[in-house]
Amino acid sequence: MVDSVWRVKAQRKWGRKIKWIQGDGQYALLAWCMELAVTLYPTIAEAEKEKKFIDTNSCGGDCVGDHEIIDLSN
Repeated sequence: MVDSVWRVKAQRKWGRKIKWIQGDGQYALLAWCMELAVTLYPTIAEAEKEKKFIDTNSCGGDCVGDHEIIDLSN
């Protein structure tokens, strides 16, 4: 399987810091909680909705609340 242009951009930008990456799209939701997890979304609305959810409920057992959205097209 060939990675999408957005996955390639994310991998180039954060490299080995990424523990895992999933999804596809230009909006990267980053969870900097112990390990960097990247989830890609095609729309800002989807990324913001998920960020709001994990900001409220946590992104996992090691969550420290350090979440951000980056537009990979910039």
